[in-house]
Amino acid sequence: MSTTGSQPIRALWAQRLVREKLAAEITLLQDSGSRFMGSTPVSYDQLPTDENYKGGKLVKEIVGDSRDGQPHRKVCIVGAGVAGLYIAMILDDLKIPNLSYDIVEASDRIGGRVYTHRFSDDLPDYYDIGAMRYPHIKSMDRTFRLFKRTEMPLIPYYLKGPNTPGLFNDRFFAEGRDPYHVGVENGGSVPDNVVNDIDGIFKKAFGPYKEALKADFDKGFEKLMTVDDFSTREFLKRGGPDGDEESKYNFFAIQWMETQGTSTNLFDQAFSESVIDSFDFDDTVEWSCIEGGTSLLTDAMQKGLSTAVETGKRVEAISVDHKIKGEGNLAVKCANEEEWRTGYSTVFSTTTLGCLGRMDLRGLDLHPSQKDAIRSLHYDDSVKVALKFKYPWWIKDCGITQGGVASTDLPLRTCVYPSYNLKTPLDEPAVLLASYTWAQDATRMGSLVNRKSPDDEAELVDLILQDLGRLHGQHITYERIKDALITHHAYSWSHDPTTAGAFALFGPGQFSNLYPYLSRPAADSKFHIVGEASSAHHAWIVGALDSAYAAVYRFLYRFGLWFAIDDLVQNWGELAELEAGEHGTVHLQVALGKLPKKLQFKV
Repeated sequence: MSTTGSQPIRALWAQRLVREKLAAEITLLQDSGSRFMGSTPVSYDQLPTDENYKGGKLVKEIVGDSRDGQPHRKVCIVGAGVAGLYIAMILDDLKIPNLSYDIVEASDRIGGRVYTHRFSDDLPDYYDIGAMRYPHIKSMDRTFRLFKRTEMPLIPYYLKGPNTPGLFNDRFFAEGRDPYHVGVENGGSVPDNVVNDIDGIFKKAFGPYKEALKADFDKGFEKLMTVDDFSTREFLKRGGPDGDEESKYNFFAIQWMETQGTSTNLFDQAFSESVIDSFDFDDTVEWSCIEGGTSLLTDAMQKGLSTAVETGKRVEAISVDHKIKGEGNLAVKCANEEEWRTGYSTVFSTTTLGCLGRMDLRGLDLHPSQKDAIRSLHYDDSVKVALKFKYPWWIKDCGITQGGVASTDLPLRTCVYPSYNLKTPLDEPAVLLASYTWAQDATRMGSLVNRKSPDDEAELVDLILQDLGRLHGQHITYERIKDALITHHAYSWSHDPTTAGAFALFGPGQFSNLYPYLSRPAADSKFHIVGEASSAHHAWIVGALDSAYAAVYRFLYRFGLWFAIDDLVQNWGELAELEAGEHGTVHLQVALGKLPKKLQFKV
């Protein structure tokens, strides 16, 4: 992963976005007559300093550093997914005197979007509905440290394997020019110069921005922001911001690039995010998965907590009572409970934004842009369909012996050959992740998933079996695949009322404009929006973990728990996208989160 100095590009991007927004807001407050942070003009690189730090360290003789005399504090963690459990683990580890916490979870299980379905108790008889694979790249270090802390059994995950088929335009991949016959010279609509040069086109589109960011981040940031309002599709269509004729591509060229590179309509995401995302995978990396399923992780996280998770507790409302002087003036209302739960000093909401938006948050005086983010930030859909067969026919009959994926333009789009059942005897049952879809492909596949009556999914199963027969038709027939079927399981995240979507995937301009508000506390800096949507790493477990860490840090800062900040950094590392210290931004985020409503709405 590329860096500038010791900082990852993605972290620098997040830092700069926060700085830009802080500078703009402080300037507006000053212009309105407020003495907030003084009257000295500010800019993204000249923000008010944090007086609690000098020379890179907390000035403990000024701010104090005592565990003694801490008042009773109770916090509420909404959601027992990986972010909520991580917060609880950290709080347990910090051992802050007189601190207690509640964890309330709407579902009847813990884990959130970490979810393993088990067909039986046999070890390889499962598939991961949620997170399932983890690249060994620098930005994922926090995830792997958690794996080590919880003693997860990691095994290699094979993103590519031998003999995995590709089938597009009803043609199997074959070496040579235009193997799928989609080019103009073969009667198709895709320009012939595009058919076999997709990687080169992406390098040409992303390259100038990536090189600029690496050479001089500040100048590169300015360059990238000139196209922040472009979707990837629009950028390729226009030929970049200047309309370079050599970089313009027609409708069919862009369609083919999208079809080969991702899911249907995913080019509607922000071009700037595509550029930043590409940094994570510039180098060939190894991948791992958890043998036994990723739910082993959240099970282990829960097992070690001092406080039990309360499942079946859907939160309806969160509010702060300004009439109560002191810390414990936040309250949480759970469905089917007559009384509010009161006395909280802080609430960490780790649920998805779709679920958070259903709650009554009027009592929190959220910034209008926080409300906008909760309502509008784009979440993508995802559907997985797993089939259990009498034997691993893809290994025995097709020679797909080391995992990997098959890609196609058929409705199933991606077939994943598990890396954890490679040693399954060839005459024993095995599970295949027969279809993994997202974006529009998942919306269409999800229409066949019946959440309430899985037995009524005959059309879904037959569609997947037919697609598998066509995709593997060089080695096995549809009839043999169908005869080998034992059972199936399907899941659509948009059908899950406790998630309302699979993962955050920001549209043009959304991350740059709304991330700074999502990552900031509210309600006297006692309410925190936590999760992968509030981080720089959307759709990854590490995003949820990073966001949780950042929220705990801001909580500790808000209440002056300096000794605990030292322990947090010592025991749980640092976070690149969180700027702490004398010239950081944490103190400003907390200060803005404490603004009274009459001042807050001015910005």
